[in-house]
Amino acid sequence: MKNAVKWSSIALAVAMGNGLIASQAVAQTESENQGIVEGATATLNSRTVYFNRDFRDAPGKREEAATGLLLDFQSGFSQGPIGLGFDITAMGGLKLDSGRTRTNTGLLPVDPDGKAPNEYSEIRGAVKANVLGDTVLRYGLHFPENPVIAYDDARLLPNHYHGYSVANNSIEGLFVEAGRMTDRGEMAYSDENDGAFGVEDGDVTYLGGSYTFNDALAASLYTSKAEDEWKRHFLGLSHSFDINEGLALGTEFAFYDTSDETPGAETNDNQAGSIAVTLGAGNHGFTVAYQQMGGDAGFNYYDGAIFLANSIQYGDFNAKDEKSYQARYDYDFAGLGIPGLSFMTRYVRGYDIDTDFEGAGTFIARDTRWERNSHLNYEFQSGALEGLNVLWRNATIRQDANIGGGDVDENRLIVSYSWDLL
Repeated sequence: MKNAVKWSSIALAVAMGNGLIASQAVAQTESENQGIVEGATATLNSRTVYFNRDFRDAPGKREEAATGLLLDFQSGFSQGPIGLGFDITAMGGLKLDSGRTRTNTGLLPVDPDGKAPNEYSEIRGAVKANVLGDTVLRYGLHFPENPVIAYDDARLLPNHYHGYSVANNSIEGLFVEAGRMTDRGEMAYSDENDGAFGVEDGDVTYLGGSYTFNDALAASLYTSKAEDEWKRHFLGLSHSFDINEGLALGTEFAFYDTSDETPGAETNDNQAGSIAVTLGAGNHGFTVAYQQMGGDAGFNYYDGAIFLANSIQYGDFNAKDEKSYQARYDYDFAGLGIPGLSFMTRYVRGYDIDTDFEGAGTFIARDTRWERNSHLNYEFQSGALEGLNVLWRNATIRQDANIGGGDVDENRLIVSYSWDLL
């Protein structure tokens, strides 16, 4: 989250892999406006993804490969007390492998006849203004990244929003933002088994921000309303403590309170909270986390806006009344003389799921489920391939068919590279 609280384990839990785009600078503020050309940046990002999801409860799988390109141009601001500027983002995907029975991975759109197109593309833009060096107003393309509305970059290309926003950081340590997103754009099919919920064009209004008290303590507070869906509030706290040299303890707490916008409805009523504790010991990281759902429904959300500890690669452990715990281990191979190589493995188990699925009378045979993830990541440090990143993500999921599609084995191989053009 740019200019917001960045929590280690919570951020990693919802990490999108090597992102094609950094969150656009809704709070891009500087002491003075450098000029439209002088302050401009341009990057070209490439990502190639192989995606394989094997459904164990029924025959069939989803398997596709594609390459995505994203050109992101951000101008500087014209000089003066009110600096003006603009941003342009162009995105495109190229099919490498697909099939009529293997589509809907989220990498490629799907035509009405069930086929994936050979290529697809889109170009969007935004205008912006920097007022007195500490307030940015923006209209048009947005890649929001906060706990109540966040773009999703888990597949080939990121989805995006159209709307308007304002952000301010005039007080040291304090970041405040507000906005209204009036349209959600999709660069590919939104996979229903990843838990995302909501209508494509529903307006979302939000207000919130973060405050850094000191090097050890930070807090984040947000409120939002998704039109015809819900009202949602979020509180997050992050604390770190250095035990001694090379040994540190970090704690992250997150809590959501969601109510239906329509009085009397019970579709979205939910209280969700999680706490994660991470012990960092040199190149090792050990994390334990606990997450719990309450209320009349599970936790429904748009895109990537679920900043909870047990929202991981496939599942979110967000069913009605569900409780879950996590054990996680990270290792940086720089400790063995291999900089750029890192490994992560984790296990999450959910239990006490309401067996009357979403109140619909659909019986769930298993009121428990579990998921195991392993990630191996390497970024070349030198030579002709310097900067090239290779990430392998593996997931094993065992759960009832009425929760997220049943048992699944999944592998994703992601190769990415970024060029700074300006």
